[in-house]
Amino acid sequence: MVKKKDYSLAVQRNKIKRWIREIFNKNLLGHGYIVVVRRGFLESGFKNISFDFQVALDNFVNKQQDD
Repeated sequence: MVKKKDYSLAVQRNKIKRWIREIFNKNLLGHGYIVVVRRGFLESGFKNISFDFQVALDNFVNKQQDD
C-alpha cells in the first residue's frame, strides 16, 4: 500500500506498485513481504531502486549464511 498523502495521484501509486512487483518477480520472491515506500521513490528511478534492492537482498542472504 502506498500512502495517498505521499503520492496523491493514482497513476503514481500504481506505478510504484508495478515497480515493486517487477523487482520481486525478477528476484523470484513470492508474496508475504512488506515494502515501505517513502517520498522520493519515483524520483530515484527504477534502475536505481532495483539495484539498491538487489544489494540489500544480497547482504541479507549473506548475513543469513554466516549465522
